[in-house]
Amino acid sequence: MAAGAVRNHDSKACAGRGVVFTPFGILEGLDEDKKTRVSKHLKLRELERLGFSPCRFVIPDKNAPEQIISNIISNLQKIAESDGLPIDGIVVTYDDIPFSLAQGRTGHHYKDGLAYKFQDDLYETVFRSIEWQPSRTGELSPVALFDTVEIDGCEITRASLHNLTFIRELELIPGCRILISKRNMIIPHVEENMDRGSYNGFSIIPGVCPCCEEPTRVQESRKDKDRVIQTLRCDNQTCASQNLRKFVHFVGKKAMDIEGLSEATLEKFIDKGWLKDFTDIYCLDQHEAEIIRMEGFGEKSWRRLWGAIQRSRSTTFERYVIAMDISMIGRTASRELGREFNRSLEAFEAAVNGGFDFTQLNDFGATLHNNIHQWFKKEENLYLWKELQNMVNIENKNISTAPENTENPFAGKTIVVTGKLEYFTRDTINAKIGSLGAIAGSAVSKNTDYLICGAKAGGKLDKARTLGVTVLTEQEFLSMAESA
Repeated sequence: MAAGAVRNHDSKACAGRGVVFTPFGILEGLDEDKKTRVSKHLKLRELERLGFSPCRFVIPDKNAPEQIISNIISNLQKIAESDGLPIDGIVVTYDDIPFSLAQGRTGHHYKDGLAYKFQDDLYETVFRSIEWQPSRTGELSPVALFDTVEIDGCEITRASLHNLTFIRELELIPGCRILISKRNMIIPHVEENMDRGSYNGFSIIPGVCPCCEEPTRVQESRKDKDRVIQTLRCDNQTCASQNLRKFVHFVGKKAMDIEGLSEATLEKFIDKGWLKDFTDIYCLDQHEAEIIRMEGFGEKSWRRLWGAIQRSRSTTFERYVIAMDISMIGRTASRELGREFNRSLEAFEAAVNGGFDFTQLNDFGATLHNNIHQWFKKEENLYLWKELQNMVNIENKNISTAPENTENPFAGKTIVVTGKLEYFTRDTINAKIGSLGAIAGSAVSKNTDYLICGAKAGGKLDKARTLGVTVLTEQEFLSMAESA
């Protein structure tokens, strides 16, 4: 709602909606003063001078006892309540900007703080039944249906139950009283069963898939050495619900990003037999006349849809890999693969065929390694992988930035970084490597030319020594780069 108001071309309409901008951090700028340059709270104070109203914050003494911290959190809650702001927690972050940046980040967030979440309020209602929703992977997701309960002005009637293990541990049966919350004031969640003791797991597990009516199967996976998680699956590869959700994933924003192909539209096209696999999307012009005559369509709608399909033909390595729907491959993993294989689909495929060990890559474990190899072993997947490449254009540019100077010892070399650095974050060192015309690798191999080694280096340093890779300190790397 706020984003829509800000984008409104009528400034009076925007003003009438009471939108308030409350900044809580400065991404860049306000660096003129030396003190401001290194302090988050001083930057926020500077914003006040410029007329903004930053969020409320407190800077406790670094040795403040637990009770003082507790009082600060309580006071901030009262201030938020007084200001009419619904908040679900307090963020604790380092004030020192260089130190914060040195903590690095994941693909989702910076690692320089903690979120202290408040305990959610609980509401009592009566559990009625479970609705089973097939996913694109074949897993059947259980959803609790219960008597309507009002939370924060919203009427809630359903919530995810995650898996069979979660249901069993709650001992859920129809008619029992349950406690519901809205976690983080957003997600409905079943917290507790107040009437335990009569659970019979087999009575609530469907023997067939609710979509295709093929037999279901209980699958077990080990979360850790002491805990096994049970899920319910439909193994029918032609299950219509699974097929639809795979198409929804393929056209999604993170994948091929085809605007206009909603789930409802995809379902209609699939039902008419126009979409059997992903390649058929790029042949929909064969059904142009029929689509224009469909309810909700017309020539203008068709042109808009076909234009979106045509634009999606120009895509990236990352989007293409995500669209293939390899289990656990999302934005972060696809970027890592892009870095490792220089954004080349051919190099990635060749690595798979050569038995490449993907556990060498950052945050790639044995499960993800196996998922990639198993996906490429299926003939239908390999067909799509190759056939779609004839229909799209993959941006063929290196992830590294354009080199500042190729007349240096690092030009064209592969450089890997390990350990904690003094002058760089992981993102900034990779950018520096790219600016020198080098490739920022993620794992040490026989193709690695240099290893930049910071404090507390681990297995990468041992492997570099074994392979005879040149090891540099951070200062040695800087000296060589500056002298070129």
